[in-house]
Order: sequence, then C-alpha cells, then structure tokens
Amino acid sequence: MGGLSRRSVKIKEIRDRGIDPIILDAGDLIFSTKKIDAQNKNAELTRADAMLEGFNRIGGDAINVGHYEVLNGLKYLKNISNKTDIPFISANLKDASTSELIFKPYLIIDRGELKIGVAGVTSQLPDTSRSILADDYIESANHYAELLSNQVDIVVMLVNADRGSQGVLVDQMPNVDFIVTSGSVNMSRANSPQKEDGPYMYSCGKQGKYLLSLDVNLRDIKKPFIDVTAQEKKIRSINKRFDKLQKKDPNKTLDEIYAEKQNVLNLINRYREDLVVSQKAIDDAVNTIQFQTIPLNNKVEDDDELLAFVNESVKICNALDRKKSAESAKAKKKSKKSSRSHHGHDH
Repeated sequence: MGGLSRRSVKIKEIRDRGIDPIILDAGDLIFSTKKIDAQNKNAELTRADAMLEGFNRIGGDAINVGHYEVLNGLKYLKNISNKTDIPFISANLKDASTSELIFKPYLIIDRGELKIGVAGVTSQLPDTSRSILADDYIESANHYAELLSNQVDIVVMLVNADRGSQGVLVDQMPNVDFIVTSGSVNMSRANSPQKEDGPYMYSCGKQGKYLLSLDVNLRDIKKPFIDVTAQEKKIRSINKRFDKLQKKDPNKTLDEIYAEKQNVLNLINRYREDLVVSQKAIDDAVNTIQFQTIPLNNKVEDDDELLAFVNESVKICNALDRKKSAESAKAKKKSKKSSRSHHGHDH
C-alpha cells in the first residue's frame, strides 16, 4: 500500500498539465499474498478494502481481475467490486454455476476524438478455485480484440500472467495495439526490445513500486505506432557525451579539440551518425509512443491525506497479523502441553 500516496501525487501532476489520463490496473491489486488462509485472512481482507479505497480516491478507469483478486472466491469478488466506482473487467473468468462472464469483458473509453478499447484476461487461477472458471486467456483476448478493432481506434489488453506466459503474448495477440501485464517481476525499460509494428508490451513489475506511463500520439489510424522512447534516450545520451567532450575547450569545435586524436574523432563521427539515424526515426514516425517507468520511491512527495489513510490501514493490518500469530502460538503451546500431560496414560 506504500506506493498509493506517491502514485496519487504523480497522477495529480499529469492532471495538472491539463491531461485526462486513462488509469488502468492490470491485476493483482488487492492482496499481498498468493494464498488466503485462517492465519492471514482478516489482515488481507482489511488490506484489500484499503487498497480499493485508496485506488478509488486516486480515480481510475478499469481494474483487470487477476490471480490475487479471485483468491477469496466468487462471492467476495463480486462484493468487493461493488465497493469501488472503478469497474472490474475480465474477458475470460466465468461463474462456475452459470458459465457466464462475471464482469464485462471490456470497456470503451472516450478521450477527445479517440475511442480506446480496454479488455482484460488472466492466465492464472488458484488451484482451490471452485466457484470460478477460466476460459483460455489467449483465445478470449483475441476474440474481444477482434471485436473491439472494428469499434475503436486503439486496443489495450490488460494481461495477468506469469513470467513464462508473458514471453509469447506479442506473437499470439496480433490485433492488439498495447499489452500491459501484471503477475511477474518483469519491468519494461527504454531499451527493452519491442516487435516492429507492435503489439507493444509493457510491464512495471510487482508490488506497486513503479507507475508505468504511456504517452500515445495518434495522427493516422492507418499507420503503425512507433515507440520513440529508445531513440530519444539515445539522443540525450549522445548529447551528454558531446557536452563532456566539449568541456576540454568550450571555444573550439570538437573536431579542433581532438584533431590529433583519431580514435576520439572516430567515436565522435559515430555518435553523429547515430544522432542522424535516431532523429530520422523520430521525424518519420507518424503515430508515436513515449513511455517511462516512474519509481514511487522516497524522492516522490506523498499525498498527506492518502498517506495518513494508508498508515492507519497498515497499522490495523499489522495488528490483525500479530493477533492471529499470537492466537496460533497460544494454541500450539496449549496443544503441546496437553500432549505431554497425557503421555504414558491408558484411556
């Protein structure tokens, strides 16, 4: 929960620039563990309520139902979805008693003149689940992506999947523009390889320690998207190197400064060629993507009101954990004492 107050500040900064962002969660939002049992249940249910309340205060457009969301069964899942204004979506999870989808499979969100279709799937269902069934997540994703492609300008697929499954998503979801994943520690970086012409896949890891920001500029729906993030990073990096080389003599050109050092001149010329290539890639791109993973560390200010709420919630969860641990230890101690007192007696 610690990242909620900082997430709030970062999203407010975006809104203060006059941007109305689409805020999504790809799944595994509400619990902190893969298993709910008698030992942790009270604390985890309290945590789930707090996470949803915090997310609700920040505001959002959709939450994909992932592995963690279904840990406490169907009845609880439906109940908790009613505690937030943010819609839950899932294109492949069904009520086992009716074989009907539990939630809407997708949403269509309007931003200006653009229509964005957002669907969600999960590849992960707990072994203990009896009340919830999961259709094949790839087939479900492709079915709704094709359906959406005729209605919207951009198709976003939220995918909750383990690390192994995420490796095949790009090749198996051809009608999707953007895949945003949860469920693994994978985190996208500016130089992360992407498939030419997409779909583009992004992940910001686990535990809410990062905020993934995608800035999409669509000018021609018939043209492909180009992620210019890596090219912009390369240009910044080269310019920094040029600045460092220039410090030797600000009054001369680099060619004059290093006229007698051919190896340095060769490096400078290579940098210049790389600059031309990167700038051309940006200039030629019609529909662009810029992305960044924003660390929600202590360098980011906290939303004081939300921070107070989070701290109080954490305090309650910790108290519930300690109470349950103490009760468990007491029960074990009593059991051992009882076992010793009966040892060696006939009954």
